[in-house]
Amino acid sequence: MECKKIREKLMTDYLDNELEPQQGIEIDRHLEACADCRELLETVRESTVIPFKEAREVQPDPVVWQRIQQRILAEKEPLAGWIDQVRDFLRPLLVMPRPVFRAAFVTALILMIVVFAKWPSDYSHPAYSYIGEQMNFLGELRAGNTELLGGELNGYDQALDAAGK
Repeated sequence: MECKKIREKLMTDYLDNELEPQQGIEIDRHLEACADCRELLETVRESTVIPFKEAREVQPDPVVWQRIQQRILAEKEPLAGWIDQVRDFLRPLLVMPRPVFRAAFVTALILMIVVFAKWPSDYSHPAYSYIGEQMNFLGELRAGNTELLGGELNGYDQALDAAGK
């Protein structure tokens, strides 16, 4: 391996022991022969590994810890608004690990929105309009408007009144 690749591995996987065994052996052999890479390894150890090994556990101030706990509890409380509930329901679907599923979900969501936006909301069956016209006609007759009859059935309003009593 050349130094550039070795240095990348030293900065990332070598110190964490996350290399395949064969790669680790190759890097060890390279470090035996290359002083520059050994120096880089030592610098990386001193600046990134050793300070964290010697670090002690930090405890936050009790007031700060109490505020953190309150925020955690507030996030666990159910949200009041239905929009927030829908958002929380859909959040796992939108953060799927596979981009294909995310793209399919977004495409389906857009398709549903388009279909429902184009759905005819003013559609009515012809029977409904006929029944509506008949109800308006009977309502006018009950109100005494006999002009709708075109002069036929004179006295219909009196008969209608008598039937209603």
